Amino acid sequence: MGVRLTVKRRAEAGGAEKPQVVTLTEDTITIGRDDGCDVVLAQSAVSRNHARIVRDDTLFFVEDLGSSFGTLLNGSKLKKNEKQLLSNGDTIAIAQFDVVFDRIADVTESNAGNTMFVSRNLVKDVMKGLGTGGEQPYFRLMNGPREGQRIEMGDAQEYVFGRDDTADIVLNDDLVSRRHARVRRDWSGTHVEDLDSRNGIKVNKKRAKKVTLKDRDEVEIGGVKLLFLDPSEVRETPVLMPSESQEDEGTVSVAEEQKEPEPEPEPEPAPEAPADEPAPEEIASSEAGTEGDPSEQPAEGDPDNPSNTSEDPPLDDEPAGNGRLIDFSNKQTLIALGAVGLFVLIAIVLVVLVFVA
Repeated sequence: MGVRLTVKRRAEAGGAEKPQVVTLTEDTITIGRDDGCDVVLAQSAVSRNHARIVRDDTLFFVEDLGSSFGTLLNGSKLKKNEKQLLSNGDTIAIAQFDVVFDRIADVTESNAGNTMFVSRNLVKDVMKGLGTGGEQPYFRLMNGPREGQRIEMGDAQEYVFGRDDTADIVLNDDLVSRRHARVRRDWSGTHVEDLDSRNGIKVNKKRAKKVTLKDRDEVEIGGVKLLFLDPSEVRETPVLMPSESQEDEGTVSVAEEQKEPEPEPEPEPAPEAPADEPAPEEIASSEAGTEGDPSEQPAEGDPDNPSNTSEDPPLDDEPAGNGRLIDFSNKQTLIALGAVGLFVLIAIVLVVLVFVA
């Protein structure tokens, strides 16, 4: 599994430069001004080693490496040397650069065209995300000397967090009370509860007394931050990348919908230029010449050229002479025919009634 970073530089005087796309598969990706970084941002406000993205199983975290001007994640400033979980579409702002993060699926060029294989690979990727840290929910310590350690929560398990040695989970921090908070898991979920501590607890940066946790909730106990991860909850699907043969380097991977090109219309034939009208004297002379030249004027009644006959042929639907048919287009004719027909019908009815009677 790899990541796709879309790097955009904010223009000073309006407009926007073309984004650059970097696809990386390393477990640690460094960002900075130094040429040795995986993503080089050439600007004086960027530190030589400014930030890094770290992979932990199927999760990715961003960390500011003590830079001079800091790092923003979705508009919030990161604390130095403290990791934050990344999700698809998150924006890492460094100086005038915006770096958009996306987790991508493993699709190779040899099998990118196989839809069934791609679908299975995506499901496999999601199931790997569901299985992070085993089947049980767990807490990941995000700062301090124990950063990266996991505290797994089994069924019907309960832990007390505090500074005292009698606590189940000892947190050596001055802002942590002796018995600070209790975490309990039962059939309804995982719950965190403040034990009337001096500094209280926060869930997702909001002070709380008792909360039922969800996947990726961040819990603060004094100065210690813990990330709650529940593999039983469905997480985001990785972005599907096209194969290298289908995508050019330095272009955005989400291709626009390809539209079939419309057929080009056939060019219309150019109209023939009208011939100049001859003068009346020319017309008369041409007619005289045509009558006198039998080669230019076809003979009347020529069977090979019937269109040139001098008389129009009689119409097929109008016989000549006295055999003319009744003209049904005449109203008076139609009325007379209707009257005759009516009288004939009445006569027939009367004859039938006489015979019946």
